[in-house]
Amino acid sequence: MNEQDKISELDELKKMAPTLSSLKKGNHFSVPQDYFDEFPINLKNRIDEQESTSTKFSLAWLFNYQVLAPISSLIVIMILGLIYGTPEKSVELEDLSANEIELSLEYYGYPSIDDEILAELYTEESNNIESISKEELSEEEIIDYLLEENVDVSQIYYEL
Repeated sequence: MNEQDKISELDELKKMAPTLSSLKKGNHFSVPQDYFDEFPINLKNRIDEQESTSTKFSLAWLFNYQVLAPISSLIVIMILGLIYGTPEKSVELEDLSANEIELSLEYYGYPSIDDEILAELYTEESNNIESISKEELSEEEIIDYLLEENVDVSQIYYEL
């Protein structure tokens, strides 16, 4: 770009933006003397100052009312839930029929059960069966039972 072009551009700028062209060109920013030489030392001093004033880990924040109240209420709710939330529903082995025991053993697996308990339950169930067989059942009741249980009549005939 030659001198003539610069002058024409400057004249054009004065016409378009007279206030802008009247401003002086120059660097308006300044940095304190030796700023970059002293910066690492000042930074280190500020870090050391913060480390000396900062406290070590403490649980003082835990005793603040805004923290302590929700935590303690949650603990109380959990304790009450454990005490009153779980109903006591215990089932005694004697209350179950042999069929229910057999089904639960099939479902949950066969844990180690004392043979004496199984023998006692078996004898109790067989006593119940004998008491039922002593009752007189009508022929219709027997047929209804066989149909409900899908009993194979040929198998009964074979066993007799």
